[in-house]
Order: sequence, then structure tokens, then C-alpha cells
Amino acid sequence: MAEKLGGRFQAWVDKVVSARRPKGHSILLNQKRIYIFPTASGWSFLFLCVLLFFIATNYQNNLIHAVAYMLVGLGVLTIHFTFLNLSGLRITALKGKNCFAGDSTYLSVLLESEQERNYESIQLNWKEQPEETIHLEKEHECEVELNLSTHTRGRLKPGPLKIETNYPFGLLRAWSWIELDLDIVVFPKPQKGPRPDLNSGDQDSQSGDKRAGDDFFGLEEYQPGQSTKHIAWKQFAQGRGLLVKRYVGQQSRQVWLNWESWSDLPMEHRLSVICYWAIQLEHQGIDFGLMLPNKRIEPSSGPDHLERVLTLLAVFGGANGDTGHA
Repeated sequence: MAEKLGGRFQAWVDKVVSARRPKGHSILLNQKRIYIFPTASGWSFLFLCVLLFFIATNYQNNLIHAVAYMLVGLGVLTIHFTFLNLSGLRITALKGKNCFAGDSTYLSVLLESEQERNYESIQLNWKEQPEETIHLEKEHECEVELNLSTHTRGRLKPGPLKIETNYPFGLLRAWSWIELDLDIVVFPKPQKGPRPDLNSGDQDSQSGDKRAGDDFFGLEEYQPGQSTKHIAWKQFAQGRGLLVKRYVGQQSRQVWLNWESWSDLPMEHRLSVICYWAIQLEHQGIDFGLMLPNKRIEPSSGPDHLERVLTLLAVFGGANGDTGHA
């Protein structure tokens, strides 16, 4: 029962905080968007001030009174300076680097000082990700690359960005959570699988025998019974194992990566295999197309084409990725 009530309370808190959390492409931190609270050192400092006050009152010692009041004044000034160390700071979303599932990537944000003062010891990080600490001079700007780990394919939004500081004395912590209009695409993790059907219509070409006018397609592991005249001896001498060269005719230079060609594999495994062969075909300079249920990309080549294919694989089935939590 207690766990159920605790879960409802936490959900209510998250809803309230999310409603007050600023969202957009560029966000300016101001009084309504900055929270401030004492740290453990701050509570200890406050306890010391109260203790000194009672000691001074009990012993009627003016010197201890003066010390207590001086420390209280210092604490009040600390509130002012800690707040100003975030106030007036503008954060703008720049770009993110697409990656493969399971890899770490980064998203870039721009910090700008719109006030005539320096910003010291500012920490930024996505939830449960490593922190980056920056120092920003007055009327300057700084581009920061924030690390982000990924787990599943899809279009990933990193979630809220935390910005905080405990400058100047570590007695108080000022922070803000913001949601920037920023996302990346996480491609399926490449996984080697059965070679796609070349659709050449020529049995000699499909078996790996070289005919006049055929082009080099790539290397594959040697299988017992294959012709030894196409063994890649150079790679064998380099210690890469026994490989054979594969050739295809000019009529086979366009390859279709057909969803149905790997019908015996689970969906995620199938996407990973198609991703692997898309990368391999691009590296080998072979035009290839993609055929998914209700989706089709015509054969082509080049970085832009590869990006389109990998993006379609990433969002296939309506995948939205994850929040980037470690």
C-alpha cells in the first residue's frame, strides 16, 4: 500500500514539474525557471550560525554575535551570487550525431552569456549521464558536446537537460531542468547474416565463378567444395583466414534488400542484418534498394542514400527509441 501511494505521489510530482519545465529550441533561464536549495554544507553552515547566535546570547559575548551576523550576511550574499550564476544564461539546441544502437553519441548545445558577467562552474548533463563543467566569460558563447548512451533503435529524444551550479562556496545549489527541441536517429545495430539475393539470373555469377565483364563484389568465408582459384591469398597471408573473392555480373549491380529475404529471422534480428548489408554494399560501391512492408526506396548509392535506408530501418514499426539513460 505504501509503495502504491509513493508511486502515485511521485507521478504527481513528475507531472507538476514537467508542466513547469520550459520547452523549445532556445531557452533563457530566468527567475521562474531556476530553483535554489541549500546543500549539505549549506545546512551545516546554517546550523553553525544558529549555534554561534545562541552561544553569544547565553554568554553575552558581542564578538561572537558579530561573527554570527557576519556569517549570516555571507550566507544571504551567497544566495544572490548562486542565483546570478544561472540567471540570464541562454541554452540553444544545435545538433546531434546519429549512431547505432548500443553506441554512445553526443548532442551539441550552445550556451550564451547575455549579461555582463562571467558564469563559473556550470554543470550540464542529460539524466543519468556524465556531467560536463564549463566556464563562460561575459558576452561570449560556448558550444558543449554532451555524451548520451543509447540502447534501442528509433528516433531518440534525450529528455530533460539539467543545468546546475553551487558557485561560489558550495553552500547552495541552483538548478533548472529544460527540454530542448533536439533528437537523433538510432540505427539498428549491424549484425552479419545471410547474404542478400543478388537477383542476377546467372547461376555462374551466383556461384562465385568469374565470367568476362563480371565485377568484384566482396570477400566471403571459404566453404568446402568452392573453387580454389578465387581464394584471396593476400588476405590469407595477412592472417585474416581463408577467404574467396566473389564476383557479380554488370546486370547484378543493383541489389534489393528485401524484407522477405530473411523471413526466418525475428524482426529486430532481420533489421540488424539488413543494416549490416546496406553498409557493406555502400562500402563496395554497389547500388542497392530497400523493400519493407508498405515502404520502398529505389536502388542508389552514396552517403545520403545510406542515411535514408538506415533511418527507415531505425523507425520501422513506429520505434521511438529510448530516453538515452545509461
